[in-house]
Amino acid sequence: MNPPDVPRGPDTPEVLGVPDMPDGLGMDAATLQRALKLVYQYTGITLAEGKKTMLQSRMRQRMRQLGLPSYRAYLDWLESTPAERQPFIDVVTTHQTTFFRTPKVWDYFREQFLPQYVQTHGQNSVLRLWSAAASTGEEACSMAMCCEEFKRQQPRFNYEILATDISTEVLAQAQQGEYSGATVTHFRAKHPELFARYNHSPSSERFVLPKALSQRIRFQPCNLMQPQQPWKEHFDLVFLRNVLIYFSPEDARRIVQRLAPTLRHTGQLIIGESESLSGQEVPFQFIQPQVYRRSSL
Repeated sequence: MNPPDVPRGPDTPEVLGVPDMPDGLGMDAATLQRALKLVYQYTGITLAEGKKTMLQSRMRQRMRQLGLPSYRAYLDWLESTPAERQPFIDVVTTHQTTFFRTPKVWDYFREQFLPQYVQTHGQNSVLRLWSAAASTGEEACSMAMCCEEFKRQQPRFNYEILATDISTEVLAQAQQGEYSGATVTHFRAKHPELFARYNHSPSSERFVLPKALSQRIRFQPCNLMQPQQPWKEHFDLVFLRNVLIYFSPEDARRIVQRLAPTLRHTGQLIIGESESLSGQEVPFQFIQPQVYRRSSL
């Protein structure tokens, strides 16, 4: 199957003349099931049928770019075109984040984790952090600013951050290290001193991460459902927040089990406030809500 002769790719302009289908119309039950299976196949995410309207809205973005007239036609194109998988992943995955999201997590990181890490490992070791669902990068930026604040008191302290996401589109935004809109407004209001200290933009309506900090963050695509990760016993702390809720309980357990070997034996895992590992057969011990330490089953 071939779509109309229009440019294709993440930056393809919208094609005029393709009708926009209202939410709730255009996708029959069989097509919906097919779409849900493809979401799971390419991302591991389990979407309920109740997410039909959201899924239609996101798929239409790509359909307009390709000039395809129906959901069925788009799914035919997706299945016959391997290069379409990444744009599909980019549009169907959720990317919602802010600077210093969930304050108690950052209180723990600053006030307990960092001092305990230096006390245990000394100032000359390199703290390795992983933002495992980095989205547009605010979480990794928050990590870097916390570490820099700690470094002001412990000058020899050193750190590096890996930021990954299944969506290459949001990673490209994250690599820019430039932000505007609601995420900046919220950051400036909640943390005015940090905003002023680390903003390298002349405008208070934008936030630009200083180069000295952005150089400490490495961005890389990663699908958490892949069976192998190359970072064995590498990280001291992994942020995997508000991710497991998108997976079935069994797939969430698999992700956590696969992630465990990437942590050092004393490494810790932080998950989302609506997530829990309690009662699951995973190699982690509870420290406090949202925080776990690697252990052996």
